[in-house]
Amino acid sequence: MAHCPNCGGEVRFSIDSQDLACQNCHTHFDPVTYNRTPESMEQDVYETKVFTCPNCSAEIESTDLSATGFCAYCGSAVVFESRIKQEKKPQKIIPFQITKEQCKEIYLKKIRSFYYRQRDLEDPAYLDRFVGFYLPYWLYNYHFGGGINLKGDRKYVRGNYVIMEDYSLSGKLKGEVEGIPFDASLRFDDNISAVIAPFSREKMKEFTPNYLLGFYSEIADTESSGYEKEAFSMLGEELGRFVTGSNGFGTEDIRIHGGINPYSLDKEMTVGRGMFPIWFLSYKKRDRIAYAVVNGQTGKIYCDIPIDEQKFQRASLLMAVPIFLVLNLFIQISAESLPIYTLALSLFLIFLSQLQMKKIQERDKEALRYSKEQKKQEETDRKKSGTSFALLALFLSVAILIWHPVRDEYYYIAAALSALASILSLRMMIRKFNVLTTRAVPDFFEKKEE
Repeated sequence: MAHCPNCGGEVRFSIDSQDLACQNCHTHFDPVTYNRTPESMEQDVYETKVFTCPNCSAEIESTDLSATGFCAYCGSAVVFESRIKQEKKPQKIIPFQITKEQCKEIYLKKIRSFYYRQRDLEDPAYLDRFVGFYLPYWLYNYHFGGGINLKGDRKYVRGNYVIMEDYSLSGKLKGEVEGIPFDASLRFDDNISAVIAPFSREKMKEFTPNYLLGFYSEIADTESSGYEKEAFSMLGEELGRFVTGSNGFGTEDIRIHGGINPYSLDKEMTVGRGMFPIWFLSYKKRDRIAYAVVNGQTGKIYCDIPIDEQKFQRASLLMAVPIFLVLNLFIQISAESLPIYTLALSLFLIFLSQLQMKKIQERDKEALRYSKEQKKQEETDRKKSGTSFALLALFLSVAILIWHPVRDEYYYIAAALSALASILSLRMMIRKFNVLTTRAVPDFFEKKEE
């Protein structure tokens, strides 16, 4: 914990003033020069405390926070196990720009756009559990140069003629692209990272541990070589946009074909590390967990929003009555055609159910990649999809169509039973939709075994 030299109070980074502030006497300090010594400037490491969650084995770091709180990954209220370690300094950091109160407003605006949201997602006590995190990123820097050759064409009308012109464009390209970022944490979901991107490189500052005061940080536990191909591909895309844009060969009437092949350039790559800010909130209910993540610089948000099943059923019932009355005025359904409609509904529900199961499996793959026991349990739960009810409705509809009885009562009875089975299937699917909008509680205990 950092202490104020004036009163001994706790010093933390202030997002509003973008400097360090004493929580007691409100004195402000420059993050770059605070507690800086010649020895600390020469060191390429800093001291931090590693907290390990006893429930899911997730590891996070903090320079000054206590060992009690909520684990952002599994949503549990825990007393963390902690140890001191030396961490290698990153080169760059983007300080938080979005305050916790602003983060709450962004989150509430997002979830209130969903009518079927669960009520406790708006509980002020729950919203106070937003945690400030710094995520580790690999930063790929390229220095490049070389010749480029592109093709272009121009089409225009002059008098009664349509004129086509072909161009061969060549030139020399030299420059640098710095800070192409890729998430360096194994625990943080890459899909979430993609949704809340991008972070603006213009806000990057030289790293000092003082920016971390009052926040947690994730551990960089991936190899930089794992993203080299993706970073190189992004380099090609960025060069292509530049060369074909208004600062390059691009004009309003000349169309450029193809793009830049970065492999044809002379280049030198270096890899650095950066830390980018996010606000992290987890919502745990029974054996599932939902995440809300807000970009701490831009305010861009990712949300898992489970629905309130009872609210959905009430709203569906209220809408079904007028829809039935309106359709009854315009469409006359005979007894013999009823099984055809129930058959179509059953096939549609089976299709939706299987589609959901596939999405759930993909969603949970990330959280359960280290846990063999949870994988087995989740596989068992996914099989209870409600498809059996839809198959029963399908069987009843086909059976009555094949039998083709004379009396209408048989059609009505079969249609009623088929509709009941379809409703049960739909209810199961609603519950599975909540599974789809949440994720399995992560388990990192078996991580080292893989």
